[in-house]
Amino acid sequence: MPTPPLNGLAVLTEIAASGPRAAWAAGLEDATSGGTPVMLAWDGRQWRRQALPPGAGQVVDLAAAGPRNAWGIYLNAEGSPALHWDGTKWRSVGYPAGVGPTQPSPLTTYLEIVSAAPRGPAWSVGYDSEAKEAVALRYTKGRWTRQRTPVPMVNASTVAVRSAKDVWIACTCDIPGAGPTQAMLHWDGSKWSTIRYPSKADTYIAKIVPVSATSVWAYRASTGYAPTPELMHWDGTSWTSTTIPVSQEPGAYHYPTLADDGDQGAWVSMSTRQDDKSYLHYSGGRWTAESGAARPGISAWVHDLARVPGTRSIWSAGMANPLGGPHFIERRR
Repeated sequence: MPTPPLNGLAVLTEIAASGPRAAWAAGLEDATSGGTPVMLAWDGRQWRRQALPPGAGQVVDLAAAGPRNAWGIYLNAEGSPALHWDGTKWRSVGYPAGVGPTQPSPLTTYLEIVSAAPRGPAWSVGYDSEAKEAVALRYTKGRWTRQRTPVPMVNASTVAVRSAKDVWIACTCDIPGAGPTQAMLHWDGSKWSTIRYPSKADTYIAKIVPVSATSVWAYRASTGYAPTPELMHWDGTSWTSTTIPVSQEPGAYHYPTLADDGDQGAWVSMSTRQDDKSYLHYSGGRWTAESGAARPGISAWVHDLARVPGTRSIWSAGMANPLGGPHFIERRR
């Protein structure tokens, strides 16, 4: 998809959509000289630039609930680490005192730490450095407020919102009798439940996509750079997993991306150095690969995926010819 001109080496790392006529993408321009944060918005016809508040850093996660309701989180904050779009402008919205957007993790810049859904609330996860624990946050009446969880969270890697009655958080939780344990917390609108899954050493849950009460996808990534990610699925009772067949090319790092396909399957992406088959689709127990549009034979790093709610359309953001550009936004209709 055509995008406005960006300055110097530019990379778009985040994308979120609330509907066919509202989506946002964020990243950096002039990346070789320190980088300047950039925000783009889709209005159903074209991508346009949007101004960010003075002092805003690189946006590392986006969430959208509607044309007048979107959120961004940035890491290099002095003060407020969060942004809110009200339909007119982006403004800074601080986390509660003492809470920051980072938590102990090997890959803090790739965390999915804010989520929202049409007609649903926005949630985020942060870290209280004084208490040395992760905290759940909900956006209420124009501000972020702490939410109690059923067990303390040592750290939280991602949050996902399907509705006001369907919120998921992946964490290392301090479970009574078990100590720090990898688990997921689920909010059903009235109470929390703790859901265990078969954990693996040196891994973490990078992204969750809830589809229904009996279908939840999750991307399990390695804490190192070994390309061994897994696609996990919850059927309402138990978890199953399958290895994601990513490229084993040396130097190909795979960003943890995930989107459901709107029809019981899921999309992920992989970074390539020798070919253009960057998109992987899982459906009916089988993987297939697809290439990006209009870049045959050109390798790419896909940084983020997002399905347009109510459709089967998928947005992606990334960079072709890694480390050299150009940046791109692609759409699968």
